[in-house]
Amino acid sequence: MLRRFIDPLVQAQGVWADPFGKLMQAIFRAILKPIPPLKDFLHGTWLGHPLHPLLTDVPIGVFTVALLFDIVGLRDAAAFAVAFGILAMLATMLAGYADYIDIDVDGPPRRYASVHQTLMLLSLVCYFISGGMRYGQFGGPGSIEVPLAVLGYVLLAVGAYLGGDLTFNMGMQVDRHAWRDSDDKWRALEVTEIPADQPTKAKAGGQALVVVRSGERLFALHDTCSHQGCSLSEGKLVDDGKRIECGCHGSRFELADGSLNRGPAVYPQPAYEVRRSEGKIEVRRRK
Repeated sequence: MLRRFIDPLVQAQGVWADPFGKLMQAIFRAILKPIPPLKDFLHGTWLGHPLHPLLTDVPIGVFTVALLFDIVGLRDAAAFAVAFGILAMLATMLAGYADYIDIDVDGPPRRYASVHQTLMLLSLVCYFISGGMRYGQFGGPGSIEVPLAVLGYVLLAVGAYLGGDLTFNMGMQVDRHAWRDSDDKWRALEVTEIPADQPTKAKAGGQALVVVRSGERLFALHDTCSHQGCSLSEGKLVDDGKRIECGCHGSRFELADGSLNRGPAVYPQPAYEVRRSEGKIEVRRRK
């Protein structure tokens, strides 16, 4: 398997990838965090789907077409494709950095993400120089604009592989509840009293929930945040107790039905019906 060779190679890059990654995260946190609506837009909160992986198809497809144009000698068409691909890559990278700044745990995911973004930056530089030569900005067409584009494409392909590994192998930006089954059974909580206006962690069967009592009403959501798996019970109530905010990255969910109010999460939170029965508090997953 190719991955047996790639994984040790990526892990060995920690000496430069870790500090460079933290630097880039600090830069983009300073840019994006003060503008929550922009950050949510780049995450894809409005779309209900991560925006970055959706956008990645555009520059990869355009640069593939540019490579084919170069091979058959259609240099004007290739130049146009390269220019369009650069713009698409800039938009894609901005969305990627919005996701990247929320990877705040040291280890393989952040290291893979750091190497991934470095390869994409190097690819962008290759295409930028190649495009500049094609349009006469760097001395006019010469003999290296096509080799530079080929090198950019190779870097792009390797970076895309690592990006795919982040999603499919390490579960970044995957809904934490994708495989969670629902049934019609009422299950008793392990506690019988819930303090008022305070997120409380409680188990019901094998599920960990966050339960909130507002007056006489009880609300329950799954405790694991759909974004990065943090515990919602360690968060806080906001907006007059109507919503709960994750303490890790600030995602907000409606207590009434688990719907998403604010990112960086892009998926809703499983919500539960709650009732009192024979001195017990029982819950059932909402359909």
